[in-house]
Amino acid sequence: MDASDSEDGLIAGIGLTDGPAPKELGWGDITAGRPEGLRLCWLHLDLKEERARSWIKELAGLPEIAAAALVAEETRPRVQRFDHGVLIVLRGVNLNPGSSPEDMVSLRIWVERGLMITVRLRRLMAVQDTLAAIREGFVPEDTDELLAVLAERLFRRMEPVIDDLEERIDLVDEEQTSGSINQSPGELQTLRLRTIILRRYILPQRDALRHLTADPPAWFARKTLSSLNEAADRVIRYVESLDEIRERAMVIQDTIQNRNSEELNRRLYILSVISAICLPLGLLTGLLGINVAGMPGAETTWAFWAVTLIMILIVGLEVWALKSLKWFK
Repeated sequence: MDASDSEDGLIAGIGLTDGPAPKELGWGDITAGRPEGLRLCWLHLDLKEERARSWIKELAGLPEIAAAALVAEETRPRVQRFDHGVLIVLRGVNLNPGSSPEDMVSLRIWVERGLMITVRLRRLMAVQDTLAAIREGFVPEDTDELLAVLAERLFRRMEPVIDDLEERIDLVDEEQTSGSINQSPGELQTLRLRTIILRRYILPQRDALRHLTADPPAWFARKTLSSLNEAADRVIRYVESLDEIRERAMVIQDTIQNRNSEELNRRLYILSVISAICLPLGLLTGLLGINVAGMPGAETTWAFWAVTLIMILIVGLEVWALKSLKWFK
């Protein structure tokens, strides 16, 4: 279900009973607060809608701190335990059309036994995947399993983005190795910026998951903890890959800069040698160009060719001297 299908802030409501089919919930089922008579309930809300924000703060029955965190404008990945539930803030890559993946989307989660509330500002594909799986027959035992599945899908969606960055850094590396470095500096700048932004938001999620699995609620199943640990390991691999991409970009940048410096030095060296050769010639031609009486050869027809021959000899002597001094080969 897309944001355009949300019912005034309620993007999706899923209720599970002992029957096989999930029940679709609307605002009519939660106007008085939490729905009753369900084994499991998942409400997915749109934070942009005032009705959703009001329901979270007034009718959801959440601790005041947790409700304020769910509707906060700015968030960072974290986990906070309460007496009967857990507040979890995660981020997923932005895979919406026309968006940059590193513009990560926050997902705020309140989970307790039998109830999970998720809140977002922009659409997350991982949430759509999980909703579709439930409607197609997936039946979680409790909200802890639902949380684990949602987290796993959220982090799995990051993998293609990380793989794309690795492929792009490989291409840049090949370009600079072959000497085609015309577009590499701009590409490197983009890669480094995206890597820094992704790492900034992915790294805290590793710590949040570790904190959750280290001190889980008593009703979390062992299978759930195993899934969350696996998700944390996946995040660690992503962070390590981003670190490697960043380091490779720095090495490639240094290589390009060194190559450019060597090329500049080589050109300056050639210009210096040419200047050294031409300096005596410039002195000679300047001396012969003064307009004073008594200039030798001024009336002699072969004087020009004699001066030219002398200049050629001077150039030859300079080249021999520079080679003898090993200024160039």
